[in-house]
This record gives sequence, C-alpha cells and structure tokens, in this order.
Amino acid sequence: MGWKVNWWARMLDGNHAHLLIQNQLSPLGVNAAGGGTYPNLFDAHAPFQIDGNFGCTSGIAEMLVQSHDGAIHLLPALPDFWKEKGSISGLKTRGGFEILKMTWANGKVTSLQIKSNIGGNCRLRITTAIKGQKFNLQTAKGENSNPLFMTEETEKPIISPKASIKLATIPSTFLYDFATEKGKIYTFNVL
Repeated sequence: MGWKVNWWARMLDGNHAHLLIQNQLSPLGVNAAGGGTYPNLFDAHAPFQIDGNFGCTSGIAEMLVQSHDGAIHLLPALPDFWKEKGSISGLKTRGGFEILKMTWANGKVTSLQIKSNIGGNCRLRITTAIKGQKFNLQTAKGENSNPLFMTEETEKPIISPKASIKLATIPSTFLYDFATEKGKIYTFNVL
C-alpha cells in the first residue's frame, strides 16, 4: 500500500493517495483485505514489513514536493483533506535544495524558504504567481540549465486502440527560474 501512495502522488492524484494512507493507518483487523497498522504504527502486512512504513512516508513527501521532472513542484498532489492549512520543513529535492519551510492555505503556497546547498539554477513549479521578490526571479523557458535536474526523454508509448485511458487532469502552474549561491537561503512570500 505504501508504494501505491507514491504512484498515486506521482500521478498527481492526492485524494487517491490520501485514501490509501487512511487504509494503511487503520488498526490491524479493520480492513477486510488484511494489513493495516499495529498500535506502535508499524505496518501490519503480515508479519511486519518496514517497506510499508518507508513507502508511506515517502509517498507523503511526494504528495507535497516533487523534483523529478526538471523543477521543484510544490504541492503537486495535495489532497482535499489537507488543503485548508498546513506546513512542512526539511524536505530535500534534486539539485541540492532543501525546503526549510513551506506553508499553505486553501491549497496554495503562502510562504516558502529554500536553502541552496550547492548553488546553481533553481526552477520552481507552483500554482500561485510569485511577485515582488528581491532577487532575479524569471519566468522559466526551455530546459533547466541545472544539470542535476536533467530529465530523460521518454519514447511515445504504444497504446492499444482497445484501451480506455483516462488522462490525468493537470492544473496550470507557473514555472520560475532563479540563480542561487551555495549556502544561501531564499525566502518567498506568495500573495
């Protein structure tokens, strides 16, 4: 179940991922299909599997921040249940960046503090426009110049004409670039 949380988060379906988290965190014996969680919060997939715990926590991080597609995507799969208000700190991303603190309200990022551990271009994907920053924040164009965000080109899949595929609904986002220096912290107040 923990691995499925990751997959649904990667598919940007936070509500489905959240449902799986609820199922995993239900007490042992409640789910007819088995599994659940012991009172000490260990994964109860018989007899005990640590990958359920690690997979679920990884999936939660994936719901809040992703960085696999050439940018740091903030709140990519936020479930409706978490939209009202929240915050995180300490998540690391590709490119040597750390989200020191991020807060949100009504499903939108309200403040963000990022540390650049090695310097280089930082590309942010966010659903809210960022304005009035003190450093050179630009609308991103083309490939990310930071080689640590390099993405592989994927071949077009072969799809059977009989397949019934429901495409994911991807919300519109803003894409920003800004140059960073090693060890510096960048703070955004998003309006």
